[in-house]
Amino acid sequence: MSSRSESKKEAREARLAAEQEEAAQQRRQRVWALVGGSVLLAAIVVIALIVISSGGSDEDGGDSGDVSVFDGIQQSGFELGDPNAPVTMVEYADLQCPFCRQYTTDVLPDLVEKYVEAGDLRMELNLLTFIGADSQTLAASAYAAGEQDVMWQWVDIAYARQGAENSGYATSDFVDSVSEAAGADPTQVNEAAGSSAVSRQISDAAAAADAAGIASTPSFEIGPTGGDLVELKVDQLETSAFEDAIDEQLADAK
Repeated sequence: MSSRSESKKEAREARLAAEQEEAAQQRRQRVWALVGGSVLLAAIVVIALIVISSGGSDEDGGDSGDVSVFDGIQQSGFELGDPNAPVTMVEYADLQCPFCRQYTTDVLPDLVEKYVEAGDLRMELNLLTFIGADSQTLAASAYAAGEQDVMWQWVDIAYARQGAENSGYATSDFVDSVSEAAGADPTQVNEAAGSSAVSRQISDAAAAADAAGIASTPSFEIGPTGGDLVELKVDQLETSAFEDAIDEQLADAK
């Protein structure tokens, strides 16, 4: 294994440990709210979550994800990798979805290193907004960052700093902090997020999901680039669950 791969593996392991601790803390907070049974107590918990998710990112930079995995890899908008790669994989995700975060943390870096860097696979990302208002804000900002060709970095960091679903954590300060960490101009992201072009991308993603019969996130399609795509069914969010399907498509492309 190369030193670069070892460094990335160590970074992911450290990040996973931190995420597990964060998840445990959020579970304890939810139990506390349920036991209290008080409307006031629940409100305090929600406010605390918002402060943690947005304020922590502003003051200390929060978790910056593993954006180095995208170094040197071609991207254009929501597309990642060589546009002439023989195989295309499409992901459908909601940026508030914890399982989408798990895929991005545990699986995506391995697939990028093994297949995208080699020019064998290109990826597309369709962002959906079914969980709630924060999903809409995050998707619009991610697509806006795509106009600066850093959408994949933006998404990675947004997942690393993901707050509780529908807690209102996707504030303007949160979005700006993610944009800065991703290497995007926050002002340009904010301006583009409200544009008709970004609205059209969100609508197109929803239409593609409907056409493909997508009912949950993350979901995936795979097939020859420029050809028909089929659902990529996985039982678990592990690299090995994706490799067989990708290898099969590559064999068919030869």
